[in-house]
Amino acid sequence: MSLIKLSLKQSVGAFDNPTVKVGDKVKRGQLIAVPNGLGVNLHSSVDGIIKEVTDQYIEITADQKQSSDFVKIPDTASNLEAITEAGVVGCGGAGFPAGAKYARPIPDGHLFINAAECEPVLRHNIARIITDAEKIVRGIEYIKDIVGAKDVQIAIKRKNTNAVALLEEAIRGHDDISLELMLNRYPEGEERAIIRDSNLHKLLKTDELPYAANAIVTNLETVFRAAEAIEDRKPVMTKDITVAGRLNGDNEVIDVKLDVPIGTLVGDILTDYPKMAEYGELILGGPFTGSRTDLTQPISKTAGGVIATIPFPSLKGKKVGLLACACGATPERMKELAASMDAEVVGIEWCKNAVVDEKTGRAKCINPGICPGQAEKILKLRADGAEELMVGNCTDCTNTVMGVAPKLKLPVIHTTDFARRATGMRIMRYMLPENDQ
Repeated sequence: MSLIKLSLKQSVGAFDNPTVKVGDKVKRGQLIAVPNGLGVNLHSSVDGIIKEVTDQYIEITADQKQSSDFVKIPDTASNLEAITEAGVVGCGGAGFPAGAKYARPIPDGHLFINAAECEPVLRHNIARIITDAEKIVRGIEYIKDIVGAKDVQIAIKRKNTNAVALLEEAIRGHDDISLELMLNRYPEGEERAIIRDSNLHKLLKTDELPYAANAIVTNLETVFRAAEAIEDRKPVMTKDITVAGRLNGDNEVIDVKLDVPIGTLVGDILTDYPKMAEYGELILGGPFTGSRTDLTQPISKTAGGVIATIPFPSLKGKKVGLLACACGATPERMKELAASMDAEVVGIEWCKNAVVDEKTGRAKCINPGICPGQAEKILKLRADGAEELMVGNCTDCTNTVMGVAPKLKLPVIHTTDFARRATGMRIMRYMLPENDQ
């Protein structure tokens, strides 16, 4: 780890303004950039010297010897201000500034902690529970007090028995906190699905935020980082990461690395695996919604995983129809995968539950994880000339696809196949909740 590259956009909002210049000596935890409107403070994740400053990133040459100390955030008048000073963001991927999110109170409302680890392969939230369950619960109480919620539910898949047992013990005596045990299917961690399946039993519309249910949903690692800010005066300098793939020859590996310095390059993370097998692509994030990355890209405050997939097979120009899901890969991402397999895309359809924003092209699911059936869409793609079908669907949607496509003699490829095969997981075809890993 000789070079650290810190993006000046670590959250929703604008790029930060740097407060350092080339040649400056910096310490771990030192404030090096401040928000320009909506955004979060950025702190150095290492001791080192500023190598480059642009309007998009700051590069730091890390000292060979790193101190265990760090520059603490200033004293604050409130816990909310501590969270803001520390630069805490939503660590689950959305990256909304936590200070701004918690500044909107929900009097007598409901706080949901997302520990569902929605994406298959990812394991770092569960690993953090194993090491820091009690601190997480203290963080929950801090946030509950800030937002004025009357109760808290921790959403976690029931398959994670060790983590569930530790949380049950940690919340003993906290009568305002309970566990919401979830099925092992995708996308159980989607915030509207969490609220729908909770004791609120409320399905929000696609354009509604949890506030419409007088609720806030926040990621488990975000809670932990908030507790660090409040108790330790520690700024956000590190991120928990799952690293996975055939990292030890042909052996499937799923590793968790806690507290990776923000700005660490993907290539530096993978130097720990000198026997790593040939891969098809590197994914930053999870198999469903992650994006293709390369060895030069840095870890951010919202990064969740680095996954090396198996090599892609060649379809030798076969015609492929794409069935996109609001909970999975975008059509653009699916085209990228099709190109990697030498396939010709002949049609694109959205799942019947997808509501697509015409301006952004982004989609939201009417009822996340509960499928209305895909026969009409599959027949349309076959009529377009598809010889094979590529889908990015959730567990239930994939089950409905498998009820139709084989009867039409349409082979199915799932966008997560290559990551799942690389990690020893069963590929998504027809799956029951207990075997969807």
